Amino acid sequence: MVLFATPWEFGFYFSSGNAQKIVLWLSAIIGLFFALLLLASYLNTRKTEHFYWGISFALLWINTHIAIAGGSFAYWLDPVPATFSALSVGLFAVGLWVNVKPDKEKIGKILLLYVIVMSLLIGVFKLPYVATLNYGWSLLDPIAIPIAVMALHIPSAILIIWLPLQTRDENGKSALMMPIAGVLMSLVGLLLAGAVLIEMAAPLEEGYLFVSFSLFPFVYLIATVAFAWGIFVPKRWNFNIAGIELED
Repeated sequence: MVLFATPWEFGFYFSSGNAQKIVLWLSAIIGLFFALLLLASYLNTRKTEHFYWGISFALLWINTHIAIAGGSFAYWLDPVPATFSALSVGLFAVGLWVNVKPDKEKIGKILLLYVIVMSLLIGVFKLPYVATLNYGWSLLDPIAIPIAVMALHIPSAILIIWLPLQTRDENGKSALMMPIAGVLMSLVGLLLAGAVLIEMAAPLEEGYLFVSFSLFPFVYLIATVAFAWGIFVPKRWNFNIAGIELED
């Protein structure tokens, strides 16, 4: 499969892929650490948003660990990691909705169902068996995957950017971290999507692939840190850790 060609492997453009692995390991460690903290917080406080965000960070950790073990960025394009990525981003948006719009609980449940269904559809469309079926059926047309991805990620990104801004009076400057994380994670998706399109349309166009795969781990790490900071600091939805107190 062309997407799993050598250019997608860590270190293809460099003498070693260790630097990329180290940066991704940092993302994985942050993901695991905050997954444990948030899920523990949910057990203590029953804050629903902490449960959703804990699952998001756990999925982020799993996906990053799979990619590191496989030694290739292309693992993010497999059915299961693609489903996990979509679900992770979607659950960040759901958690924000639950916290910021508690009076619209019914819409929150619909949003959660939408995120789950669309994430599963993305994974199903990426299954090798489904991909080789008759493309005459419009639902299985190759364009179905990008449509499903955009249908989930665009609304999720909008909510992640918009909802925290509604809490600026309470959260102060820290309300900006979640929107920044949303923008950065959208950039992560664009880098990966751009690499896919370039590799499919012009396999020899290594200039963009060089830039994309050089930036990807660092943007991914910064986005992960921004999500963690955006959850840890704001007063409205943060969680307390004994001996640690951050001021806005």
